[in-house]
Amino acid sequence: MGERRFCYRCMEKFDMDQHICPHCGFDDKTPHNAMYITPGTVLRDRYLVGVLLEYNGEGATYMGYDISTSCKVMLREYMPINLCTRVKDRATISVNYNNLAKYKAFMAEYTELNKSLARLRNNSNITPVLDMFAENNTTYTVFEYINGVKMLDHLKENAGELSWEQVSKIFPPLFTTIGILHNAGIIHRAISPETVYITDKGELKLSGFCVSAVRTANAGLEYELFKGYAAPEQYSASSSSRQGSWTDVYGVCALLYRALTGCMPVDSVTRMQHDDLCEPAMLNKSIPAHVSRVIMEGMNLAGRDRIQTITELVTRLFEQPPTVRPAFEQAHVDNSYSNEPVRQAAPVYQQPQAQPQQQYYEQQYAQQPPQQPYYPPEDDYDEYSYEKVNTVDRIKVPIIIGILLLAILLIIVVFFMQNFVKHDDEESDFSRSSISSNIVTTEPELSTEDGSQPDTDMPDLVGKFFTLTEEKYKDYFKFEVEYEYDNDSDPDVILEQDIQVGETVAQGTTVKLRVSKGKEGGTIPPFEGLTVSQYENELRKAGITNYSKVKSSQSWGTPNSITQLMVDAKVVQPGTFYSNKDSKKLIVYYLPEDAQVTPQTTTQATQAQQQVVTTTEAVIVTQPVQTDPPPQPTEPVQTDPPPIIIEPTEPQTQGEFGEW
Repeated sequence: MGERRFCYRCMEKFDMDQHICPHCGFDDKTPHNAMYITPGTVLRDRYLVGVLLEYNGEGATYMGYDISTSCKVMLREYMPINLCTRVKDRATISVNYNNLAKYKAFMAEYTELNKSLARLRNNSNITPVLDMFAENNTTYTVFEYINGVKMLDHLKENAGELSWEQVSKIFPPLFTTIGILHNAGIIHRAISPETVYITDKGELKLSGFCVSAVRTANAGLEYELFKGYAAPEQYSASSSSRQGSWTDVYGVCALLYRALTGCMPVDSVTRMQHDDLCEPAMLNKSIPAHVSRVIMEGMNLAGRDRIQTITELVTRLFEQPPTVRPAFEQAHVDNSYSNEPVRQAAPVYQQPQAQPQQQYYEQQYAQQPPQQPYYPPEDDYDEYSYEKVNTVDRIKVPIIIGILLLAILLIIVVFFMQNFVKHDDEESDFSRSSISSNIVTTEPELSTEDGSQPDTDMPDLVGKFFTLTEEKYKDYFKFEVEYEYDNDSDPDVILEQDIQVGETVAQGTTVKLRVSKGKEGGTIPPFEGLTVSQYENELRKAGITNYSKVKSSQSWGTPNSITQLMVDAKVVQPGTFYSNKDSKKLIVYYLPEDAQVTPQTTTQATQAQQQVVTTTEAVIVTQPVQTDPPPQPTEPVQTDPPPIIIEPTEPQTQGEFGEW
């Protein structure tokens, strides 16, 4: 057998001389989207990237293979398509300078979300997070490969629907998992047959986690909402459209609707204009009546009137149904609408259907046979129907009702006058509140106890990213920031706050913060064989942020590569420690991609590649020997910012270019 290679779609090996995979039929000559990673790329010297599986406004998911453990994985790449682009023929992402702040903020939220999911990796109903790392100016998350199919495909294979008995067996673990997510502060916002998988073992797995801006219309990223399953509040990014656990309740109930009826529910936008959604029991008579009603309540268009938590939903789905009226009583009620009275034979008693929750009623009616209902004599019908009422009785009831209504009205007026100011403040506070992040945190609630200046309790800000914190609390506090280097904290992390947690302060109070600028410095990494963007990434990994890029004036070398490193007009070698506190920046000289280089003869090329091995702190570095020193480049003045991310003087958010 000859040399073998991987199929980029199923990650099975087949002979090198073949172009079509014998396992899945994938043709390796199939063109790929240039905006996404080329299949065959290896990330972190460990993960082989396969074909693109799916993408949305947050990023892309690829088929992958973990070379170190020899198993299939799924790779998720943070790549908001409206904020960045791909460097041609490379895996590196280029971010426009004007979008840099948004790019970093959403990447910080993406990182925190996946860190929270990693803490829940032992939950069998969530796709486990195996690894997360930074590379190519972005962040990657590695998920366990799911051996199963989407719920949508499973329903198609089962006549389009499931019975309540089947649903009640396989869905409870998923309900429990969603409750755990809510307790951890995570709202999914995309529960649907497209994001729920059923494995070969019959277990349900929840996937499709994204930052909140992708699951909310017009929230800053290209959004992705699943028609029929997205709650109405997800179609608006206004502060009045509050999202919470009730948002996922809508998605769960819509999923149950689809699974039990075989029909996709009408999308919430259409329902807002004309709500003609049929109850599940009308489409499938085998669905229990109480289950049908609970599903409809869970899909209420008004969030405040909807079932609020997954715990309440599960309790009501599996509680005992209401008491069923015996057949002989129902027969009497039905006959009471007839023009002719039933006078002779008693209605036939029908045995109720045998169900576990009705055994008590079966035993009761078995011991006490049904009695024939009482009907008034025929001569008494007119008197019974037209009984006369005296004048006092006619006016007594309206007078009592009027007095009660007047008393209630007076109470309402007094209450309104006493709470008028407080009510207004609460209404305005409610209109400002919204949940704009998958990481649900408790917002400080404003109060107006003094009637003029609203107060709030000071939240715990230590350990959070300042970029996101400033945006989140901009309506509550003013921040005075002091940056300092800290080797134990990531850039942009808040180290200390001057106001104690829980202390009541007035809105608009200035809060003094100490914020990390990252490490003091690090060992300069080697640049041989690296592109400009790759070397920038290595510098950031090493903790070096105080550097500048300068185009080299030399006319030989490789385009898009580093030529020399200097500090204070002196050449420095890789392996040297550099401190960010140094007043002299590290100057990185490079040849741009469009540089016109002079062709070299064989002799010149050989001379240029002569190496001098220098050992500095156990780091082996190569430096080309130059017969004539290259002209010293001058510091150019850049009028426009370059397209590739340039390290700003302010600290960066966690997870951008460092190891997780």
